[in-house]
Amino acid sequence: MSELFRKYHLGHFVGEYRNNLFERIDKLEITDSTNISELAARLKTEFTIYPIVIGQPEPSQPKETTKKMHDHWGRLINQGVLEIIVTIPFEGNHKLFYCMASRSTIVYLEDNVVIGNSDIKATITLTQFDEKAYFSEVNEIISTVSVNLPAIHDEIKPWNDRLENLIQQALENRRGIVSKKFDFMEKIGLKVNPKSTEYLVPPTITKKAIPTPATETSKTVSKEKVPILQEEVYKDIREVLYNVGKAIERKPSLYKDKHEEDLRDIFLLFLETRYEATTGIGEAFNKKGKTDILLKYAKDGSNLFVAECKFWKGQKKLTEGIDQLLGYLTHRDTKTALLFFVDQKEMTSVVRTIKTEISSHKNYSRHIRDTYEHSINYEFTLPDDSDKKIQVEVMLFHFPKI
Repeated sequence: MSELFRKYHLGHFVGEYRNNLFERIDKLEITDSTNISELAARLKTEFTIYPIVIGQPEPSQPKETTKKMHDHWGRLINQGVLEIIVTIPFEGNHKLFYCMASRSTIVYLEDNVVIGNSDIKATITLTQFDEKAYFSEVNEIISTVSVNLPAIHDEIKPWNDRLENLIQQALENRRGIVSKKFDFMEKIGLKVNPKSTEYLVPPTITKKAIPTPATETSKTVSKEKVPILQEEVYKDIREVLYNVGKAIERKPSLYKDKHEEDLRDIFLLFLETRYEATTGIGEAFNKKGKTDILLKYAKDGSNLFVAECKFWKGQKKLTEGIDQLLGYLTHRDTKTALLFFVDQKEMTSVVRTIKTEISSHKNYSRHIRDTYEHSINYEFTLPDDSDKKIQVEVMLFHFPKI
């Protein structure tokens, strides 16, 4: 059955735009150096709900063929017909065709009509060269898909009209929150790096910087001061990795035919330029073997963050990836990440497999939280020290083969 003008409630549809806008702004790191006007303009372009404007129909060459049809006596016969594929272009948000306004007329589309992202295609079948019959069918299709558009356009207009002011106000509020956060970060030993600018991750994310690591007295090594990564910094690193991964997902040219090391280097680039007094090392040696991403505090070589990058190859690779990551760690390392690059078309089953099977790992302790979509935080123990708790952020990025 056709979902024309009945799949979404228009009020809920607009509400989702509002929620997504605020969610996007809440992830931005806005400072006094951020170009607010440019950022606001980009957000307005992205979150405007563009009305639909239908263009002129464009018919294909008629194709002479036969079709099984019933004659006047109800008999099934092979009837000679003309098939014309009509393309009706339109501009605007194609999802509005599936929205139900507060006042809406129920209409149905025939199976021969398909609405795409930028055009409507219909196959018109004629039994003779009759231009009136052709135009009648085309006009009927346009009338059907247009019947509720005036009401829909009236109801999205208030959102579009106030969007610019809404964005400006939200950005200013976010700048105030970020300012307070940066003040807090400086007080605990973090320093914002004003020289690090945006690259690749849309929209603008002003990059921050890292700290002298906090320390705690080791219980394993007597009277040794062990550097630890503050939770606030670990959260920021995960956010950087997640935003970079999502940006790469939207740019297939960046991941097409790439190996683990190539993709790793993109993530590493952001981490290395993100933090002052920190060195990012790819394939660095640490305890038992090599690790894909290792952030070390440059002044004394203390490990701040360890991550492993893997292409997803099934449940066996999940276990191997965790074993490999834990094998790199010492009692100094407490916060880590395991990045899986999923190159198969279907993503849901991979997420399900991880959530189901990870708890069977011998060093698994507990699920902490779902940090983002397809990014989950778990607690593990070290293989040689069951009292030592390790945080592992399992992140999945969809890089399907092209």
